[in-house]
Amino acid sequence: MKKIIILGAGLSGLAAATELSVENEVLVLEKNNYIGGLAASFNYKGYEIPFYYHHVFNHDSVTRSFLKRFDDSGLTWKKIKMAILVNNRSYNFTNPLALLSFNYLTFKEKIRYGLFGFYVFYVLNPDKIPQNLDAEKWLKKYAGKGITKKLFHELYAKNKFNISLSEISAKQFAHRLKAKEALGVFGYPRDGLDKFIDNMKNYIEKNKSKILINQNIQEIDLIKKQIKVNNKKIKYDLTINTIPIPEFLKIAKGLPKVYELKLSKIKYCPAVSIVIGTDKFLSNHYWLNVLKEPKLQMIMQHSWLYDNYPEKITWLLRYGGSEEDLGINDDKIFKEYTHSLKKYYPRVNIKWYKVFREKYAEPIYDKNYYLFKPDYKTPIPSLYHAGIQVSYPLIRTMNSALISGLEVAKLIKSSDS
Repeated sequence: MKKIIILGAGLSGLAAATELSVENEVLVLEKNNYIGGLAASFNYKGYEIPFYYHHVFNHDSVTRSFLKRFDDSGLTWKKIKMAILVNNRSYNFTNPLALLSFNYLTFKEKIRYGLFGFYVFYVLNPDKIPQNLDAEKWLKKYAGKGITKKLFHELYAKNKFNISLSEISAKQFAHRLKAKEALGVFGYPRDGLDKFIDNMKNYIEKNKSKILINQNIQEIDLIKKQIKVNNKKIKYDLTINTIPIPEFLKIAKGLPKVYELKLSKIKYCPAVSIVIGTDKFLSNHYWLNVLKEPKLQMIMQHSWLYDNYPEKITWLLRYGGSEEDLGINDDKIFKEYTHSLKKYYPRVNIKWYKVFREKYAEPIYDKNYYLFKPDYKTPIPSLYHAGIQVSYPLIRTMNSALISGLEVAKLIKSSDS
């Protein structure tokens, strides 16, 4: 039996703990006062509402397996609708025939976009794309210059990472397109995400392992295999890091300098989420991408998937560029984001709102990310990494986070045999 410390109680850390706690003493340390990471929820009038949007794709086999194991309530499945909001107009983007009315593109661009969609869904193999190819060059070849500039620059360069398409990995971008996010049947746990996460926690603790919240991790000595947390020193045999790499580097002592320099090149995209409660749906679309607005980039109407709250629950989101909002007070963020919202939905009646900020929502997958991304194993035999920072080129989903937790547990188990 080994003593294993896991840094971070997000989905990857919890997934690793469920596997390793059966035969080891596992201690999960979380700095926040909640577990679940980006999949965590807050309580509103007795209802648990997620901080950020989450859903399950039909092909998310690992997520479905975990839900079956830790939440027997099952999933509710719905065919979702997506729209694009631009230039004060809303365009349905789910039905291929609706593409004809998408006047943001020229007629030739609409035809080219339709052909590009066919190529993505039926021909594209993202694994065959060279690692160092940038998204702009790849998109111009297959989608054309107009669509690349008008659509994908806005959606993925500006709104997602706030960097040029010429800096973004084509391979990772192609994986995102291949996921068919715009056309899928989406699922959501009938008892909510919080029940699923609580059941994982209960299972880990039933195996006589622990999950501790409000933990101030001050230093981890990788040579002595000792961690200082809340002014106490704890010895360990193995540790798994799932927290963002910049935060890990602040506390790690004993990393080889070359390896530390490599990890320091990883940059992250922040996120700001406003959860709002309204009396009615904004529209009949679950997912709305907003183009050419200074703040608001995405609207997700959660209640189209899970309508179990007193009001209709919607997220107003910003990723690329949201670092400028991290230090702004809630009222100002709400005012600026809803200014854009009311251009399209002037009659919206917002009964309440709550703002959440995440400095490290996702690594920025630029075209050189593969050169310095962390692997599960490290130069320190007792140190492993997990989480979305190691799952490239997979896109950031619950599925990829859970996969990384399983993979690191598998590696540790195999090293014991």
